[in-house]
Parts: sequence; C-alpha cells; structure tokens
Amino acid sequence: MTPQEARAVVANLPTARECWLTQTVSTVQAEALWLAGSLGRGGGDAWSDVDLIVVDGHPALDDALLVLEQPGNGPVGGGYVGAMYDIGPLTLWVDWYLWPPGIEVPDDTRLLLGHGTRGNLGLGEALDRLGRGRPGPTPDPALFALAMLPLAAKFIVRGQGEAALAMTTMLGAPPDLDPLDGLMTVLSRIAGHATVCDRVERYLQVVSALVRS
Repeated sequence: MTPQEARAVVANLPTARECWLTQTVSTVQAEALWLAGSLGRGGGDAWSDVDLIVVDGHPALDDALLVLEQPGNGPVGGGYVGAMYDIGPLTLWVDWYLWPPGIEVPDDTRLLLGHGTRGNLGLGEALDRLGRGRPGPTPDPALFALAMLPLAAKFIVRGQGEAALAMTTMLGAPPDLDPLDGLMTVLSRIAGHATVCDRVERYLQVVSALVRS
C-alpha cells in the first residue's frame, strides 16, 4: 500500500464512522444512548474509537466482527462490552458501557437517543464512584490480541511511543523488533478467525504506509 492510498483510507474514516453511528442509533433499544469519550466532547480525530453509554438497554452486536465482554470495565449493576466492526475503510472499535437506570451519566457526553441526566464527573470518575463490576472470565487470547492490535497500531500512528511499546510488549511481540513488525508477528501467530485477521492486517498495513513513508 502506498502512502497516498493510506491517506485516502484515513480521510474516509470519519464519514464512515458517522454513518455507522447514525445507522446504529436507530437499532438500539434503550432508555437512552449517549456518546462519550473524545467524540462525545466534540473532539477526537480520524482514528478515534467510539464510546457509547447504553442506559437500561442492550448494545448492537449483530454485525460485530468480534466481541469481548469484560464487566469489570463497566459499572456495578451494568457492564461493559467491547466490539469491533467493519465500517469499510478500516475496522472501528466501540466501547459499550451498560449503564444502570436512574443513575446520572458522565458530564462529557452527548445524548443520541432517549432522555436522561448528566452528572458532573467524567467517565472514569463516574465509574470509580459507582464502583466497577466484577471481572468476567479471561477472554480468548486470540480474540483479545485481535482486539488490541489495531489499538496498539493507533498509538504508533499518533506518535505515542511509550504506550505503543507497552501494548506491543503486553501482546508478546519480540522486544528486539520495530513495534509495527512486532504487531505483524503477533498477528501471524493467530490461528483461525480469518476474516478478522484480514481486516486487522489491513489496519496494520495502512499504519505502516503512513509512518514509514
């Protein structure tokens, strides 16, 4: 992939992400749906993931490439599900926070559906105050690695070297390799999950074309 092709892929990411979000909002059955994270604050960039707070409802997972349920990342009485979606240009990671009814949502959110009340705490602070759920079972190592590989690549393309190194090391990449080569090595060790592997490989190729141009 050439740098020009990679830049064209990235240029299409925000539109594809917004299209996915618009379509998904119409399918969610919940008391309310809030957009959180950098996008909820009106910021973010082309690489930003989507953070959604679902109040008294269920996430939209039918079209997900992979799903990780980790209740310890969400609030007590609710939960958390991370999911990867194919939105065309690249994959999109979505953090679904399952929020108990009657509880204020974080202040850095934007209402997409339904009704509710914002509090005065950020997402992390709100989770700490509510208390987090009990850790769930250990996720499948291959699925966990496939979920984390694009996130590690995103750190690389953003120039966040320490975060990228920490994640590549955590995934078991050889320490003597360039971080991107390490991520490709991790990917090459994963058996099965062909569709997800193909999409993750494309993600890594786009990042490689950008940072090595």
